[in-house]
Parts: sequence; structure tokens; C-alpha cells
Amino acid sequence: MPRDAREYGRNHADRIAEIERKFGPDKVEQVLAQLSRISHPTEQLLGAIVVLARPGHVGDIASSVSLANRDASAVLNAATVKDERG
Repeated sequence: MPRDAREYGRNHADRIAEIERKFGPDKVEQVLAQLSRISHPTEQLLGAIVVLARPGHVGDIASSVSLANRDASAVLNAATVKDERG
């Protein structure tokens, strides 16, 4: 069954919805603050970081942001693999 397109977080509104779904509305500002630390953000990279995070594990965001600043393609590839595996 295909994912709801909103889960990819490829635009700001979809990212907010997915962050709220995974972490709760009280964590949105915290997650957005972490995402703002990406050196060269793109909609696709921001969405990939949100996709990779496990529900309830806000710390996953910081780890992915750190990796994205070193190797953005690794984050994008990991999100692709996660999507393909479901």
C-alpha cells in the first residue's frame, strides 16, 4: 500500500503534519529548530530527515541533521531505501 504523499514532508505544511503525527504538536518547534541547523537545506532533504525519524524519537532528527551536514546524499539514499522497504 503506497504511503500518503504528505508523509514525505516535501513542503512545509506536509512536514508540520508529519512532525505532529510522529512526535506530537508540542514538539513541532523543537524539530523545526533542529532542521534549521542544516547547512544547505532543500525540500527533499528536510522531508527525508522527517521520514527517517522514528515516531517518538526526536533525537533521530539531530542525528540525521548532523549526517546531512556531512553527507546529504547519504540521508537521501537512506530515506529512499526506507521508502522502498515500506
